[in-house]
Amino acid sequence: MSTQAKTLEQLISELHTTNGDLVTSNNELTNTVVGKMGDINNALSNAQSSVADAVATADTRISDAIRTFAESHADMRINYYDRQLFSKNNLISDHGLVVDPTDETRTEWLQVPCANGWGVNTYPHHGGLTKVHTISGYSYSPGYHETPQYTEDWSRTYMQFVLTNIEANSTEINEVIESNNIPLGKVGGWWNGARVYNIPCIKVDGKHPYSRLFFRLINVVSNSVTDPQNYQPQNILTFGGNCNFSLDRVVNYPRIPA
Repeated sequence: MSTQAKTLEQLISELHTTNGDLVTSNNELTNTVVGKMGDINNALSNAQSSVADAVATADTRISDAIRTFAESHADMRINYYDRQLFSKNNLISDHGLVVDPTDETRTEWLQVPCANGWGVNTYPHHGGLTKVHTISGYSYSPGYHETPQYTEDWSRTYMQFVLTNIEANSTEINEVIESNNIPLGKVGGWWNGARVYNIPCIKVDGKHPYSRLFFRLINVVSNSVTDPQNYQPQNILTFGGNCNFSLDRVVNYPRIPA
């Protein structure tokens, strides 16, 4: 046996020392793992909190959007009409509708008549979304029934509407429309039923803001004419047919831009 052989006591002592080192290392590893788990738990908790906050914020924004949407659609300025039927012929004969002196294919702007006189004037938001609710709006091409077709009358009359200052005149309305490039849709069709149309709500400077619905009639070349580019619209009072319309109301939404 070597003289370097260790005694049993020495071996046991070294074994205890090694075992102690292992226990210490194990404890350190355990503490590290526990610490990392704590970090992970904290990160997860923070992430969950962030998600919860984001969901709560989204819920609030959705609720606010729904409330704003509801309020904007509930806030209305309404002009009521009496559903009286007006035709081109009776507007000319009974209500003074005349041709525009600057353009024979259209009439001047005229206030929509209302027999009862109540509810037709409001304080709208100029530039706000505005809709006219029609009971009927009939337009046709009289030249369709000619033989041959469209030899005498190749025009078709439509209605146009605008909500504006009650004190405005036709020239002033045209100036605002033309200077601001405001589009005007055509109202009327073969199907003579109730419809809703977008119309402009405009302001004439220097006039009282009290507003009312105006209309005019316009002639266009009928879309059934062969080679319509070779034709021009005809005089509004003589050609284009006897269109007619009847109105229920005009609704202006101050919180919704047009």
